[in-house]
Amino acid sequence: MKNEQKLHHKLVTFGRIVKTGSRNLFRNAWLSVAAIAVMLVALTIILLAVVLNVTARGVISELSSNLKVSVYLLDDAPVATQSELERAIQEHPHTNTVEFVSKDEAQRRFLQSFENDPELLAGLALVGGDSLPASYEISVTDLNRLEEVGNIANQEQYNNVVESVTLGRTDAKKTIDRAASMQRFITTASILAAAVFTIISVLIIFNTIRIAIFTRSEEIRSMKLIGATPGYIRGPFLIEASIYGVIAGVAATAIVYSLIFSVGSGLENQAEFAATHSFFTEYTTIIAIFFSTILLGILVGIFSSSLAMEKYLKLKRW
Repeated sequence: MKNEQKLHHKLVTFGRIVKTGSRNLFRNAWLSVAAIAVMLVALTIILLAVVLNVTARGVISELSSNLKVSVYLLDDAPVATQSELERAIQEHPHTNTVEFVSKDEAQRRFLQSFENDPELLAGLALVGGDSLPASYEISVTDLNRLEEVGNIANQEQYNNVVESVTLGRTDAKKTIDRAASMQRFITTASILAAAVFTIISVLIIFNTIRIAIFTRSEEIRSMKLIGATPGYIRGPFLIEASIYGVIAGVAATAIVYSLIFSVGSGLENQAEFAATHSFFTEYTTIIAIFFSTILLGILVGIFSSSLAMEKYLKLKRW
């Protein structure tokens, strides 16, 4: 019975704290709006940075998977030397995968890639499908090692096996380099911008709570005299600051996801963006981002209000 009464008392006390904190939100309405707005900007920047970084990684990964060393083989290549070449490539520390593409498979891929180009297909029919050579398609763990891996096949001992070696498309590698540079820029710029706006939001919330403390100084003094606990006095200020974080977190998630669904709908069919769009539109990802953003906003609010209470509430002297 006593435990039930204690629980009921705690619930009633918590309800009063939440009610008081919610009411305080409107006592300094303009400061509350300013605090929420700046926190909204900070959280939106952080969320956009996460989305853009994941997108950049997806683009780099997709482009990298298609950038391979192609080693084209002679038709009469000795089997033993060809096996030796394949083993040498596989043993290189920066080789990721080695795929043998037969003449039939090369023809099938060619027909599939250029099925909408009848003139090219007609030309292939004239020269014969067996004109396409067999090859090794090699992916590497480090794109900077493409040439190093390709040079294995250019060694003199494999002259009677290798017809030619190509190192992927130059424009693809330039695109990857640009994407990597953009990712580094996004990371640096977003960290700086998020840090600046987070500090500004902390300062605004700090001042909002400070003004609230000064405004309610007589009320707080009376609460001390009638025996209110420090937790009961602090509670409304923490609730008020937490509400800032909840509102800003919900709004930031809504803004970012409106961009994802509007812009992403036009990119989801492109291979470079398909995986990223699918990841961010999964229900589990949406829920995780939603609650993580709100939690981050609440933590910023609690931290800011705690600083203000530590400096101005002076409960330690009581």
